[in-house]
Amino acid sequence: MKKLIYLLSILFLTESCQEKPTEYQLRILVRNGTDSAMTVKVYPKKEYAKTTMYSYSDIFMIYKDTTFEAETRLGTEIYITDQMETEPQKLAERVFDSIKIREASGKVLVFSPQKAVNYPYNLFTDKSAWLHEKNYFNQVKMWRKYDLESDDYIFEISNKN
Repeated sequence: MKKLIYLLSILFLTESCQEKPTEYQLRILVRNGTDSAMTVKVYPKKEYAKTTMYSYSDIFMIYKDTTFEAETRLGTEIYITDQMETEPQKLAERVFDSIKIREASGKVLVFSPQKAVNYPYNLFTDKSAWLHEKNYFNQVKMWRKYDLESDDYIFEISNKN
């Protein structure tokens, strides 16, 4: 009986750890390209909002605070989708009414589908304002390994602009 349980356990582990095909996602991120801290406040459309949080993925049912610090290295994701043909500015317009960014100096940048305030590019209308990176991740979900290929579109706030 012990041998049977041991054999079934090995079989289960072997079967559950098999490689799955590659999964794909598209992310839009905000990156802090300055030397100081930066706070981002997103204003999601009503269907994405939940009190002080919002649904930031149409792949998973996960929520994120509407106010956060923008990271400097890769950036902070603001939305994830599996609709790979979506353009980043159109995805931002679908999910958000506006986005405000407060720099450490106190300067406030405002982005909406109509205009950008205090910044030369608008993440809602200028596809050229987005940097594109392809990133690859090895993930484990439900005891299965799989590869994740991510098309990342990054809107970087920089002092150079």
